[in-house]
Amino acid sequence: MRTAITKIVSFDAAHRLPDHAGRCRNLHGHTYRLEATVAGAPQETGPGTGMVLDFAELEQTLQRVVVNRLDHTYLNDVLDVVPTAEGIAAWAFAELKASGLEVRKVRLWESPTSFAEVED
Repeated sequence: MRTAITKIVSFDAAHRLPDHAGRCRNLHGHTYRLEATVAGAPQETGPGTGMVLDFAELEQTLQRVVVNRLDHTYLNDVLDVVPTAEGIAAWAFAELKASGLEVRKVRLWESPTSFAEVED
């Protein structure tokens, strides 16, 4: 049986979208909320019996791979993609996959009413 778990972390960062016709062309910031979902079979033995992954381990990975690299930065200088919500979510998904995490979905909230989602 495949089971999924999700952990939520947040970070603050600034960006601008230089080619955008609207207000996002100007420097501004967000408190981003990142939801990462991993899936797999619950472990059958050992200290993680019954768990897909310990929530604490998932949070540590999210902090190391995403938050520590993006928190309180100017995203245009840090990322190699246009720092739209879609671009940041895709970057986070790829980085988490590359770290060995069995990530299935990343949802990045840019505001309380707007998010981008990347799924495997």
